[in-house]
Amino acid sequence: NARITMTPRAGETVDGSCGNFNNDPSDDTTEAIIARMGGKIPHEQLLFSHAAEVSADLPQKTLADCEQSKRYRAISICKESQSGIEGVMLDACIFDVCFAGDQYAAQGGLVLAEEKPTPK
Repeated sequence: NARITMTPRAGETVDGSCGNFNNDPSDDTTEAIIARMGGKIPHEQLLFSHAAEVSADLPQKTLADCEQSKRYRAISICKESQSGIEGVMLDACIFDVCFAGDQYAAQGGLVLAEEKPTPK
């Protein structure tokens, strides 16, 4: 997963797959972006030059698929790395640790925390 954040810079124009950074989501459709940019990026300019291998036949994992001892360890690691974590954020962290590794304990919750609306 990736979250892209940008800060506006005076006099610079930005456009691409994420839109044109003008706070108008109605002109960020695939069709509008292609119309502005003229289609696909040339192969030699791609950051990822090969197609990802994706298979619909792979089983989807859930927290129930995480071995109990590994799950308890993941809970401990997640709570240790992110004080006050609970609910969906805790579940996301446990999933990441169970299936991807301990190093992801702090990362997933931080992304979810950034997405939470700020109370007014």
